[in-house]
Amino acid sequence: MSHVGSVREHLHGLDGLRALAVIGVLAFHDDRLTGGFLGVDLFFALSGFLITTLLIGELTETGRLDLVGFWGRRLRRLLPAVMVLLVVVVVVLRLIAEPGEWIVARRDAPWAQFYAANWHQIATGNGYWDAFAAPSAFEHLWSLAIEEQFYLLWPVVVWGAWRWRRAAGIAAITLALFVASTTAMIALFDGGDPTRVYMGTDTRVFSLLAGALVALPAVRHRVSRLVTRAPRSTQAMTLLLSLTLLGSWFVIDGSDDWLFRGGLVGHSIIAAVVAVCVPACPTGPLTRLLSARPLEYVGRLSYALYLWHWPIFVFCSPERTDTDGWRLTLLRLSLALLFSVASYHFVEQTIRHRARWAHGRAGRRAFATSMVGAVVVWLLVAVPSTTNAVDVGAIAGAVVTTTSAPMTSTTATSTTATDGASTTSTTSTTAPDLGPPVRGIYYLGDSVAYDMWPAIEAATEAGGLSAESGAFGGVGLIPQGSGPTPIESLRLTLDRERPDLLILQLSVWDAQQSTVDQRAALEELRLLAVERGQRILLLSFPTFSPERTESGQESLETLAIATAAASPDLIRYADQTSALGEVFDVDIDDDGNPERKRDGIHVCPTGALRSAQWLVGFLASHYSGVTPAATDDWILGPWSADERYDSPPGACARL
Repeated sequence: MSHVGSVREHLHGLDGLRALAVIGVLAFHDDRLTGGFLGVDLFFALSGFLITTLLIGELTETGRLDLVGFWGRRLRRLLPAVMVLLVVVVVVLRLIAEPGEWIVARRDAPWAQFYAANWHQIATGNGYWDAFAAPSAFEHLWSLAIEEQFYLLWPVVVWGAWRWRRAAGIAAITLALFVASTTAMIALFDGGDPTRVYMGTDTRVFSLLAGALVALPAVRHRVSRLVTRAPRSTQAMTLLLSLTLLGSWFVIDGSDDWLFRGGLVGHSIIAAVVAVCVPACPTGPLTRLLSARPLEYVGRLSYALYLWHWPIFVFCSPERTDTDGWRLTLLRLSLALLFSVASYHFVEQTIRHRARWAHGRAGRRAFATSMVGAVVVWLLVAVPSTTNAVDVGAIAGAVVTTTSAPMTSTTATSTTATDGASTTSTTSTTAPDLGPPVRGIYYLGDSVAYDMWPAIEAATEAGGLSAESGAFGGVGLIPQGSGPTPIESLRLTLDRERPDLLILQLSVWDAQQSTVDQRAALEELRLLAVERGQRILLLSFPTFSPERTESGQESLETLAIATAAASPDLIRYADQTSALGEVFDVDIDDDGNPERKRDGIHVCPTGALRSAQWLVGFLASHYSGVTPAATDDWILGPWSADERYDSPPGACARL
């Protein structure tokens, strides 16, 4: 039997594996399966196996590769469905969704069209597991971009390796690139955000190359001999590997560092071995199960399901549908299946097998026309030049008048319950002891403080203070890993900056920790203040949306009040709830210009302005040397156009 004939016959069970892969991804995106994202790696391994098998088969049979024909088949298979998806989703979201949703989708669409979505997401810093990022309707297309880049380059590599040393040359190049990609992932992963190594083509192509390795003639020949000599043992091994593969999806979490230090490589190798063994045992029970009609049909729908499920999941949010739990899951899956069936039968199959205009010269014209047509749509559905712009009327209307108020002193009497969290306090009004003049401040906090900083910097500097910030995502007082502790790092900062006043916004990260750790960190901070004579102002949390509120916020604020009461001459506590309201609201004054981002925790320019004005008023009432700016000119300064207010894109767009 010729190689071409052998690879073009139906490989039993692979559609079933595709079905399992897409089911895993859907379950992961619906928060039902923590490791379901690994279905993508199974897709990669299957693709690498099938494509390399086809390429080697054609080279063995004819001695050449029809690269134009190969790329044409890939385009007819993949491009029409994704182009329909991109245009339909962008237009529909533009008509019925909030600005933030359609702006994110519109910005991502051109990159997805040209199969560069993975590098776009890496460049924009949108982490795959970012809890605060507004989800893009096209976020999932990063994997299709990697596959298409592989389809573009891999045939050329295979052809060159074949001309070099035939099958041995292909084997050597495949193995070398597999090792290089694996090494790149391990070397580039620094233990932080894994987005770069998870979405980078160079650091993920090993999954496809694992499939390419098992497609090598020598490997397939050995598998065939093993099946012939020990069919039952081979079937048992394949079943065991498959169960290991699927079982791992129930226990693995995407935040596990070991995945990016070799775990994903191991998973890809197992997936590749399963991919080559399943069709090699066509009469085995596992292959017969994977070839069952329902699984086989879902496998054929897998591409369409993968395309359509995520935009539908994003659009069908609990808030928009007013439902949750399994009812929401059923709604999402029903819509995904409906759109996928339509896409498969009326777009994919029609253009691949029945549309004569999709082939030859007419096909090339159709390809060019569709690409240009999509670009025209992107131009018509234009993104505002600055989605975070604030007009003069809106920003002037956001002014918050803060009157000077007598300082409140908090006296704490501690009673410790079994969890060590109970603290009671009494508050009395006293004449403020303003202390020495404050001429310089250092502002510290996590991403919440980071978004507030541009307005605070503008407001304080307009009042004659020098102001510096160390606020950025992840900052907290409680140690989270190895290296210098937060307090040790703070000592170095204070040595360098020497501020009169350290303003510390309590951190969401600390609110996620135990009461014991919170108490220890705040006590260490208090001792630091006493040792250095450093004045500190602790700020309460602004109001968050209920789903973003951490259970430890209340205990952290209670302990902060007690810390201030224990050293009142150095440490004060301020409740900033009033700045943005006691109940979370995106648009506080209902003018269509949001004060808060849609993620439920961060602020937009007008929200930052409210907080800055409140803070300056508080400082003026409680510290000498602080006076609000003589004019409000600073309000309309360039600070409100800071790029952080457009992260994620459209986060602060007008409603």
